[in-house]
Amino acid sequence: MSVTVTVNGEAVSLPDPGTVRVLVADRLGRPVGDDGRALDGAPLGIAVAVDDRVVPRSRWASTVLAPGARCEFVTAVQGG
Repeated sequence: MSVTVTVNGEAVSLPDPGTVRVLVADRLGRPVGDDGRALDGAPLGIAVAVDDRVVPRSRWASTVLAPGARCEFVTAVQGG
């Protein structure tokens, strides 16, 4: 079974139940731990919002994505 969500305007299919952690790992191609940190120790450099609400990294593993959820990946940019 799978669930389809929208990520930055693109339809993405994930195994059901899909969590934010699973989505981040899938999209970045890097394993992510339950604490929201990359298992390789390198920074991910992103924030994730689901249906216009930022999901704290500590809750990525427990936040289940409903079918049709709108997800946005935001990257930090240095400078101003």
